[in-house]
Amino acid sequence: MQPTTVIYVLGTAGCGKSTFTAAAARWLDSNDYSVQTVNLDPGADALPYEPEVDVRDWVTLADIMEEYGLGPNGAQVVAADMIALHRSRMIDELAVDEAQFIIVDTPGQLELFAFRESAKEIINGILPKSSVLVYLIDPFNARTPSGYISQVMLANLCKLRFQVPTIELISKSDMMGQEMREVLTRWQEYPDHLGDDVMREASERPTMETELSIGLYRTMEDLGLFGAREMVSAGDERGFERLYQTIQLVYGGGEDRERSA
Repeated sequence: MQPTTVIYVLGTAGCGKSTFTAAAARWLDSNDYSVQTVNLDPGADALPYEPEVDVRDWVTLADIMEEYGLGPNGAQVVAADMIALHRSRMIDELAVDEAQFIIVDTPGQLELFAFRESAKEIINGILPKSSVLVYLIDPFNARTPSGYISQVMLANLCKLRFQVPTIELISKSDMMGQEMREVLTRWQEYPDHLGDDVMREASERPTMETELSIGLYRTMEDLGLFGAREMVSAGDERGFERLYQTIQLVYGGGEDRERSA
């Protein structure tokens, strides 16, 4: 039997990580795959799914703010490191031998997970050899050439940090207008068009951001970091079949996983 796959959902604040987690869990369950969800956001007020493991059982922003006299930002930083201290408890509560997929919903602020050593400890402690990152690109932060380039850069920084297979997706596809969809599709299919557009953007709006985007574009083009990214929607579950197939290519040789039911 293929071992459990752990899916870490990452992305900038507001990209739809929790909604994606809920939709992915529903899709897997409806296709007879056993799945568990994990919430790693200690500041989440409400979640669109019922997690099997919830870090708020041990760490909450409100408790940290009260105990240490910190504001919300400081409490987030402290919480990010405290979560790693409860790694063993989280593993104990996960029925790893029973679930085929474990979806981990990471904190809202990307930097609090992606760029702190505590996150590496969590990933290395929960089936690191069968883990995958799913990075959600928020299309509304990628409407401009420089915005799109910065999103792709962040996704690849996460891949570099954790050294596990990474799947980049464009979220909220059901909320995009036709024009935005066509632009994002064109940039993916023809990266040289993205290069032309970022040059034009820098010419029309010369700022440090747009000038930096030109350098980033050239570097990422040399490294081959541009390419197709599946558009997904938590609303109508568009793209989840392709996501499942991609994960199976990484860890199952492309063969379908045995159904749990």
